[in-house]
Amino acid sequence: MKKKYLIIFIFIFVSLFGQEKSSSIRAGIGIGSFMGDFPSQTTLGTKLLYNFPSPFDPFNSLQINAVLAQEIEKFLPDSYSYDHYSYFTSFAFMGNLSQPLSPNVFIEEELGIVYLNDRSFDDVDVWNLGFAMGVSLGTHLTMNSSLLFNLEYCLTFQNTNVSYSLITILYSYQL
Repeated sequence: MKKKYLIIFIFIFVSLFGQEKSSSIRAGIGIGSFMGDFPSQTTLGTKLLYNFPSPFDPFNSLQINAVLAQEIEKFLPDSYSYDHYSYFTSFAFMGNLSQPLSPNVFIEEELGIVYLNDRSFDDVDVWNLGFAMGVSLGTHLTMNSSLLFNLEYCLTFQNTNVSYSLITILYSYQL
């Protein structure tokens, strides 16, 4: 039931404030680690973001992102055939601060909340609430596209208390 209200809130917020120009869509792939009450695991993940102008003063923009990452052993050749490989799905709502370093290079800092589905074991299916933070270094390729190197860290403080860090290469397209 909480998931429905969260999704409805996000769609209403995006429809109210996301209609302005200079919103962007970002997608990328990366590698990182997934930790909890189990040994740290190396993961391969994908990230999809929607970035739109912020109506709030301290942030330049707001973003909604989704991350899906799975234990890297699943993708390696000659790996053992387990019944279950750990994975997680997370949804985050973050505020961004952006600063230009030069005409073509910029840096972004991100801070927000995360809602993470922990699937570390085959009998674990728990949603956790926490906070997320990140930093991105980017360069403008063309007028409407950019390439970013992103580092994100998320820590949950509910239920299974898992955390992850992910280093991602993102392609951004300005709408």
